Amino acid sequence: MRLVLECRYKLSQKYTSFLIFRKASCSKSALNNFSPFAYQHSKHISSSSCTNLQTMPDPPQADVLHKRKFGSRFFILNRPNVLNALDLSMVRNMTPQLQAWNESHLCKVIILKAREKAFCAGGDVKRVVELATKEKNGEDDLRALQFFEEEYQLNHLIATIDKPFVALMNGITMGGGVGLSVHAPFRVATEETVFAMPETNIGFFPDVGGSFFLPRMDGEVGTYLALTGARLRGIDVFLSGIATHYVPLNRLSHLEDRLSELESDDHEVINAAIEDFVAEPEQNHIYALGGNIRKAIDRCFKSNTVESIIDALSKEEDKTWSNSVIDTLSKMSPTSLK
Repeated sequence: MRLVLECRYKLSQKYTSFLIFRKASCSKSALNNFSPFAYQHSKHISSSSCTNLQTMPDPPQADVLHKRKFGSRFFILNRPNVLNALDLSMVRNMTPQLQAWNESHLCKVIILKAREKAFCAGGDVKRVVELATKEKNGEDDLRALQFFEEEYQLNHLIATIDKPFVALMNGITMGGGVGLSVHAPFRVATEETVFAMPETNIGFFPDVGGSFFLPRMDGEVGTYLALTGARLRGIDVFLSGIATHYVPLNRLSHLEDRLSELESDDHEVINAAIEDFVAEPEQNHIYALGGNIRKAIDRCFKSNTVESIIDALSKEEDKTWSNSVIDTLSKMSPTSLK
């Protein structure tokens, strides 16, 4: 298939402009598909002048892309420059389409994924602050509040739709990104997954349904994660119960293909398909919140006040661990912790 030029050349005032698509050499062979008239003018273009011609900029892409592949429907988060931080336009992009796919007989499974190194690093806090500042200054702009309202409605919709929903949590998954994934029936972690609920570090609280899923984690792990904003990585996201499956990154594209081929929207069928691609922990892997650390977490974080938790930490024998946790808590917003 022949390559053709992607540069624009202005003809004389007597003639209109024409486009030559895609970068290529300005040779005769690349121009054979054009009219003789176009070729007569293009053959005078030197390779140096072709290099200097301006190309048309790529059209802007949506911040959430939609894709269809056989029976699967994809949401692809597409704000890599801000680690796919969630904003109101993204929420409004996803919600009506999710509702439509849920009603479609052709849709068998809905898959949420992202590009680049982040799944979703959280809500776009910078944008929310900008909008809140406008409201504070008397400007009639309620989008800061609307963001949270509509974000939480989307979280609830993901948790309650009938269609199987698969969240591929590859990369940074924090805050608002957790809200988009943790309520799904299928949550796939990879070795690149980094989970955290860091809200207490910015004077907020673990939202996006945090008060629902964190207390349901084993022992006091949920309380520990909520207060400290501690991060879980890779297979530890699965071992903690945040993810339902662990699939190595090099198998992820094959998993997507397999899910797309399914002709059933039965959750058991979806689960069986994902199970075909999972990997087990390495024999020498040590769970970050297991063993003596887990016992200490359960002892210290069972209290109902921050003061009692810190007092319990100060009495732990493992001073290296307990002091690091106390130091972390001291850097968090006191209002958020309480």
